[in-house]
Amino acid sequence: MLKTVGITLNPNKKDIFKKVLPIIDWLKEREVEVLVLREIGRNFPLKTLVSIEELREKAQLIISLGGDGTLFRAARDFSPYQVPLLGINLGGLGFLTEIPISKFEEGLEKVLSGNYKIEKRLMLQTSVYRKGKLVKSSISLNDVVIGKAYLPRIINFKTFVSNELVTTYSADGLIISTPTGSTAYSLSAGGPVVDPKLKVVILSPICAHTLAVRPLIISSEETVNITLEPPAKEILLAIDGQIGFPLKEEDTVEIKKAPYQALLVRIKERAFFKILRTKLGWSGVSYTKRQRVMGNV
Repeated sequence: MLKTVGITLNPNKKDIFKKVLPIIDWLKEREVEVLVLREIGRNFPLKTLVSIEELREKAQLIISLGGDGTLFRAARDFSPYQVPLLGINLGGLGFLTEIPISKFEEGLEKVLSGNYKIEKRLMLQTSVYRKGKLVKSSISLNDVVIGKAYLPRIINFKTFVSNELVTTYSADGLIISTPTGSTAYSLSAGGPVVDPKLKVVILSPICAHTLAVRPLIISSEETVNITLEPPAKEILLAIDGQIGFPLKEEDTVEIKKAPYQALLVRIKERAFFKILRTKLGWSGVSYTKRQRVMGNV
């Protein structure tokens, strides 16, 4: 039985506080203690405003209120502590969020009654080494992107997979994605859509300057090492599109499977291909409609 729930949200969303208060009241009526981060909860009439350390220690479940971006941030903050995450979507595309805000009562009722499953998602561990010294480390649920911070220019990425040279990509950038992130920036760059149950990593070059270069799928058990070859100026490493870190020439970026997974709460069976049809507009064309388009009817 859930007794303590934490809430994280995007404070920049329109009317976010008006939308979260009914959820807090609903949980409190069912004798569930609600914890909110102190730095985002100053506008809430709550006594249970806590630090992120307390939230990680006490919460049995984290409700992420917003979109997929809010859930990415929650995954980085709480997955190392194996706290399950439930996404409530405020609108927009929302591949990962489980419940629309209009149906939060129905969804939370199922969660409180134990009628849910935990879906595990692969995460990546990214480390940046400069002259052999670790200068940055982070985890990600969606993707890691290396590209120009300002003007688009060719970057040379000398890329190894488990110490074996793959190639030196000459491209505007390089996306290293989990299956979760395969429907995001990687897809826009021509990468494949990958079933999130698979334990693989996708390397998708952005506007590669060699026609033979194509996206590459490797096992999540492999380690990717990328070295920036000169000239490489004003290069930025982006984690889940939310954390930026400037890179320098001859920096090495190491990317491998994180030692933990994101735990996503699911209250219904996730029909992956139905989600793709709905979210990406893969509706297809019926036989009759196709005939009309071709002028046969």
